[in-house]
Amino acid sequence: MPKVERAKASGAGRKRRASPRRTPVRTPPAGRMKLSHWLSARLRAARRRASYALRLAAMTGAVIAVGALAVMAALGRLGDVGAGLQDWYEARLGDAGYQAGWVDVSGASRVEAADIAALIGAQPGTGMIGIDPHAARAALEELSWVDSASVLRLWPDRIGVIITEREPFALWQHNQRHHVIDRSGVVIEAADPADFADLPIVIGDGAPGEAARLMALMALHPEIEARTTHRVRVGARRWSLRLESGGEVLLPEADPAGALAHLSMMHAERGVLDYDAQIIDLRVEGEMVLRPWPERTASGGRGA
Repeated sequence: MPKVERAKASGAGRKRRASPRRTPVRTPPAGRMKLSHWLSARLRAARRRASYALRLAAMTGAVIAVGALAVMAALGRLGDVGAGLQDWYEARLGDAGYQAGWVDVSGASRVEAADIAALIGAQPGTGMIGIDPHAARAALEELSWVDSASVLRLWPDRIGVIITEREPFALWQHNQRHHVIDRSGVVIEAADPADFADLPIVIGDGAPGEAARLMALMALHPEIEARTTHRVRVGARRWSLRLESGGEVLLPEADPAGALAHLSMMHAERGVLDYDAQIIDLRVEGEMVLRPWPERTASGGRGA
């Protein structure tokens, strides 16, 4: 309220001039002011909810209509008019603000988020309804680093992408070249073998698909694993182990786990892995045959 000043008296005999009448301004009690503010806030919230509900209803109707048109198109019952209607619905959704403004990527460390957004078609201004989660997932799973992917439309303007990447497990030597493979034996074409030179090496046809089983068995016998440089798949049936000494351990087809346990026991008792043997043959159950290097026999190397 504006301030009101009182006029000062100039003498005792003068009449006091009457102040002009002012309309009184009433201030409601504090309790009523709080109630008024609360009611105003409730009204504003109600208006916002009503506006959002109208937008949601319009979007839902448009999505249902577009879905129905898409089904008709898949069944071959949608002509040029129907296709035009579908484009019109997609444009209206875009005008209403339902455009892909954000792409949230989780789980990707070797694939760039920008590349993912481009691959699934989530460019600035792209309508949400124009991004097909199933097609986007299929496109992502074509990438060699990607094991699996999930793509979600998070209305009104966000796309969620969850990536599970392949983990390098071993190097597969094939046709004089090395390839990085994951635990299931899939070749990761985008991986540079030079970056994973410390991974175990497997050789031969069928080696990638069986490598994880062999690695699990060898992990039980670290003294054998530490001396092994290459794991060779022979005839897509069995494994041979190449040792640091240049020798080779021939494992059986039927029971490689039992053969490795036998070798581990014999090394603990007699140190057979330290013998200067060209071949340690374990292909016959319960037996171990050591064959020395022919040219080293006369030099007095250790024997069985």
